[in-house]
Order: sequence, then C-alpha cells, then structure tokens
Amino acid sequence: MKFFISVLLLFFTSVAMSVSDDSAVLEVENFQALSVQMKNNNMGLVMMLHAEDCHYCEIMDESILSPMERSGEYKKRVFIRKLQIDKPNYITDFKGNRVAASDLAESYDSRLTPTLIFLDSTGEEKAVKIIGINSIDLFSASVDEQIDELLMVINNKTKSPVSN
Repeated sequence: MKFFISVLLLFFTSVAMSVSDDSAVLEVENFQALSVQMKNNNMGLVMMLHAEDCHYCEIMDESILSPMERSGEYKKRVFIRKLQIDKPNYITDFKGNRVAASDLAESYDSRLTPTLIFLDSTGEEKAVKIIGINSIDLFSASVDEQIDELLMVINNKTKSPVSN
C-alpha cells in the first residue's frame, strides 16, 4: 500500500510540475555565455523581463513568446529568453560581472513587467523596448517589427532607433 501511495504521490507531483512550467522560453542566468553564441551566429536577443505574480507576463509568455519559440521560425534569427527581476537572484551580465537581475533591468531603465528588450551581442538595446501588453494580434506584429529592426541594426543595414 505504501508503494502504491508513493507512486501516486510521485505521479501527481510530476504532473503538477509539468503543468505549472510549460513555457518554451528559457530563463537566462549567464548573459556572457549567451553573448558568445549570439556573436558567433550573428543573432539578437529578445528578452522578457518578468515577475513571479505578473499575470500579463504569463500571457506574454504563453500567447506570444512560447509559440514563437516552439514554431522554430525564429531559431536562426534571435534568441528568446526571459529574466525574472523580482527575486534576489544574481546573474552573469554581458561583461561577466555577477549582478542582481533587478540591477540589470534598471540598467535598461526597465522596472515594469512585462517588458521586452531587444539586444545585440554586447548587451546594447538596438530596437525600441515594448512595455506591457495589449491586444495579442497587434502585439505579435509589433514584436516582429522590433525583431526585424534589431536584425537590421545588427547586420549594419540601418542605424539603431535607440539612443545609448
């Protein structure tokens, strides 16, 4: 009987874990390592700043970013990642420094969630950030426009609309 209860408990625990974390978007902890991949593949980064209890962050992840990641259409264009900024966690920034995730967000003048930031391999913003979310359809088009802008700047075909 104990074995049966243990198996049931294990089953329900694994089901609960899979239901609560079905995001296809990876949480980033080491931007320096990611920047090497970005540079080697001539790719940009779409980074969502999010918070744990942010309902709109979940909508952005589930309705926009995870479907983009799963589609495979963006795999050779940009990395899509997220960074939780409301916990006291430390990450490695683009220069290899250990910093608080919230401090990195503040360096991009971003304190609200969700926020999408479009970065090159050096960690510089190269397209206009998107703060918040409204209509899913309009938002998806806006994200695509900013990705196109990011890639144009990375490939030196246009000047960045973001002043650094």
